[in-house]
Amino acid sequence: MRHFILMAAILASTSICSQNASLKNRIDIEYNEFSTALDSLRVAQHIPGLAAAIVKDQELVWSKGFGSSHFDTGDGLEFKKVTPETPFWIASVTKTFVGLSFLQLEEEGIVNLNAFINDMPGWSEFCGWLSNSPIVFGKDLRCASEITIKNILNHTVNGEPGTQFLYNPLMYSRLSRYLEYVYGNPISAAETGHNKLAQHIEKRILGPAGMTRTMSSQWQSEKASVFFDMSDGYKYKDGRYRTLMAPERHLAGGAGIVSTVNDLAKYDIALDNGLLASDEVMKKLWSPATAPDGAELPYAFGWYVQQYNGENLIWHAGWDEEAGFTALYLKVPNENITLIILANSEGMWWGNPLDSAEVEQSLFAKLFLDIFLLND
Repeated sequence: MRHFILMAAILASTSICSQNASLKNRIDIEYNEFSTALDSLRVAQHIPGLAAAIVKDQELVWSKGFGSSHFDTGDGLEFKKVTPETPFWIASVTKTFVGLSFLQLEEEGIVNLNAFINDMPGWSEFCGWLSNSPIVFGKDLRCASEITIKNILNHTVNGEPGTQFLYNPLMYSRLSRYLEYVYGNPISAAETGHNKLAQHIEKRILGPAGMTRTMSSQWQSEKASVFFDMSDGYKYKDGRYRTLMAPERHLAGGAGIVSTVNDLAKYDIALDNGLLASDEVMKKLWSPATAPDGAELPYAFGWYVQQYNGENLIWHAGWDEEAGFTALYLKVPNENITLIILANSEGMWWGNPLDSAEVEQSLFAKLFLDIFLLND
């Protein structure tokens, strides 16, 4: 009898080991397939350099660099390879940090998200200029209406505030100025150094998450090595790469952070482990705004939220055509998996509409979703 029990245990153990080995082989195949296809897509989209990371079950399970972070545009010789520790300008992915920061500041009693940005010095002049300009973000902007900080964080500014979604990065850029106003400083202080919002992000997010290769603004002298290691940005045209102008150094609200995919993976893990905020704040962070009729809008606090093939997707992209950077940060909560990609050209941008969330239209997101979700 004891011999029978022992044999049964051995067979069960062998079966489990076999299943685990089979699962590992399948996972290895998926990551290898993704890596090869990702690099091919990078080349096809004329992206000089790209880094990517995947977080699964609050663990960094894969990260890799492709191509070059610095490029001799004269003769095309590559001389600095991208690694997962290469810093990139993350453009509008910065908004995820800003949304979290303002929820933290609200909980601390420093800001009131129902306060009106109309009260901030310089608002009337800025709003008047934008609403009368041909810039799309000024469309149906009603400067006489009361616009709350929450409206800006949810991108529900245009039209009657709080009623509809229209992505408006210029409004987000006002948030660093607004925080200086809250602290009693001139709003110009937001542009002249390591401002209050950048300081908060460093203290309450980057520090606790252990993000030592991330700058909340490019004015952080203690992180000078990140600044000097940062990839250049490029534009591809007529068969040649051209180095673009470096982005502004201050944190504006809509953009400003420099990071690596490995550091953003730390951020993702800290978010999901509840290390950066209370449960109440985390619940708000990814809860979409609602229209007056109760319909959910496709944006929360610094994050897009949408459904795709029955899956909840939480994401943000970054696109800075003037500096030459794109980024993608995509979470699939039900599968507990996250994709992070940073690139040094605009080749990753797919033209997401200003009034909806359609991350599946991204070639890079679709590649990830097809391999890691549809193959399950």
